[in-house]
Amino acid sequence: MAEGFLLERMTWPQAQAAFKRTSFVVVPIGSTEQHGPHLPLGTDFLVARELGRRVGERSNVIVTPTIPVGYAQYHAVFPGTLSFTEDTLTRVYIELCQNLLRYGATHILFMNGHGGNTVALRRCGEWLRERCVPAAVACWWEMTHVVNPEWMALGHACYVESSMILALDPTLPDMRSAVIAVNKPLTANIALDDLRAAKFKGAHLAVNLIMTDITDTGAMMEYGMTAAKDFTIPPGAATKEMGETLYEGLANYYAEFIEEFRQVKLPPIGSVGPLATV
Repeated sequence: MAEGFLLERMTWPQAQAAFKRTSFVVVPIGSTEQHGPHLPLGTDFLVARELGRRVGERSNVIVTPTIPVGYAQYHAVFPGTLSFTEDTLTRVYIELCQNLLRYGATHILFMNGHGGNTVALRRCGEWLRERCVPAAVACWWEMTHVVNPEWMALGHACYVESSMILALDPTLPDMRSAVIAVNKPLTANIALDDLRAAKFKGAHLAVNLIMTDITDTGAMMEYGMTAAKDFTIPPGAATKEMGETLYEGLANYYAEFIEEFRQVKLPPIGSVGPLATV
């Protein structure tokens, strides 16, 4: 096999041998959803799949096929978006992990490409903890600063995300249609940091909106997502070279994390704490 870490390319005897070689599994997950007028619907899962592939090249892990649909109902006002309910998505993650544990997986890293998957991932993580399986979630947009402190994701369909797609295939984005995201206010005095956070008189309040409440184009700023200093950088500033550097830097970071995370051993829940059984 050219890439012996990709589960989808293995025969079952090869998979059996792979699970004897390593018990660490990387699960790329993403979404199929609108990404403004210039990025493809598959942006989130395409990025997660590529990061999983590059991590597999560096680490002794098994990389599962990418799950291309997540929870994205709030994007469904734009054609082409696909979404599971959060309950369905939770079951998808748990049932996939049931299979992996049966084959010998002991540690799992979800390579997440979409913030809307968070609730289902947390529920799955709780299920795994009950079974003493350490699980972690890598959301790449929260970690770009480890590659370059100046490269902070600004929001949905920003220049950072656009660079990641350009590095995959320069023909995928329609950069001529790229727009600078402008969040619509909720009222004259209530600004929106994103779909979940409103700002009024210097304080933040939680809200629950859909994309057309905040954007007409599908592109959106997420001011609370990172510590970015400059939110005026347009998507047109994206480059293939920047995307390639991000893929390489993030893959190296994840490979180092995996080596450290392998050391985690979790005791049975009932064996620790004030309710521990003797």
